[in-house]
Amino acid sequence: MADDYASVDVDLGMVAPATDHWKQIDALREAHRFFRNTNGNYWVLTRYDDIREAFQNPAVFCNRSIVPTDPDPVYRFLPSYSDPPQHMKYRQTMNRWFAPAAVTKFSPELQRLARETVAEVSADGATNYLKTFGDHFPVRGFLLSMGLPQDNAEFFVDCVRLMSGGTDSPTDESPFMVGWNRVSEYWKSTLDRRREEPLDVDVDVVTHISRATMDGEPLPDVDILDIMNTLTLGSLDTLKSQLGWCMYHLATHPEDRRRIVADPSLIPGAVEEFLRAYPIVSMARKLTDDYDFHGCPMKKDDMVLLSIQSATRDPRVFPEPENVVIDRSPNRHIAFGASEHRCLGSHFARAELLYALQEWHAAIPEYEIGSDEPLMAHGGQVSLLTLPLVWNV
Repeated sequence: MADDYASVDVDLGMVAPATDHWKQIDALREAHRFFRNTNGNYWVLTRYDDIREAFQNPAVFCNRSIVPTDPDPVYRFLPSYSDPPQHMKYRQTMNRWFAPAAVTKFSPELQRLARETVAEVSADGATNYLKTFGDHFPVRGFLLSMGLPQDNAEFFVDCVRLMSGGTDSPTDESPFMVGWNRVSEYWKSTLDRRREEPLDVDVDVVTHISRATMDGEPLPDVDILDIMNTLTLGSLDTLKSQLGWCMYHLATHPEDRRRIVADPSLIPGAVEEFLRAYPIVSMARKLTDDYDFHGCPMKKDDMVLLSIQSATRDPRVFPEPENVVIDRSPNRHIAFGASEHRCLGSHFARAELLYALQEWHAAIPEYEIGSDEPLMAHGGQVSLLTLPLVWNV
């Protein structure tokens, strides 16, 4: 039966033609409600309702690791690697920075940064979008939200290129670890400076979090640095990847592009549909005990991938999910998660996507893919390797 659990050997991180990863995931979902991936030794849940259920049961599906192939990581992503009640206590130290009211405050400057970033390439008639706008706008938005000066942008761009594999490692370490270590050193030195010379606590995140308390005690430096590293990784490369798929779709579907150019009020709905149809990340959980999940015999310490990439394209919830409908309604996607671990920066990410699309299409309404070669993407965090665009100046 299709719903029986099975063992499958599948490489979810492969390099493949653009959009093939979702075709692979769609096929797996329709063949298996859940399965054991022997390529990494972890369970995979594929259906929307099951994944929501698991997300909302942290007592069993805990957050001691969120990487399916790494059940006992030596690193921490805080607040991601924490469970109730500690998780919400960590989030409370940061919530106001990412709440809708904070995003509203940042919006005029964020829109200006998007406009200026487009202007840097609009007269060229061609660009590798991921290397120009895709690298620079997320970093500028991140620095804005953190209260940091924009002259730090190139440092973070270089680190993002390392962590995303877009730049070779200058040492024997992996590019990711080189970038990660540079970011860690940046936050450590910044925290040391803020201890000596604090800035405006309502503007500068590092000053704010250096004074934050949990259970009446100041956060230890190791927790602060883990939080800052997580905010960096979650704010930059993920947004770059999602922007790439938004622009890929609009470059290859001129009818949708012309609709949003003619009526920019469609852009917020289009953003939600791109998040649903081109979901870039999934999250894993670790089992706290033996657990029979709807007939699937999971064991304590097993890793379980909650495939958001599959859930948001589940035909049991979304009619004709393979079709992108930019004014789809309702659209109950879970691209940002589905529990108290839901992405802390989701409101800010939506605003960044909105202004990126709005300002690009105000300046460059007509464009297309600038290559006859098939575009390629890697899996895991599903991301295009390159996105050449061309337009008439």
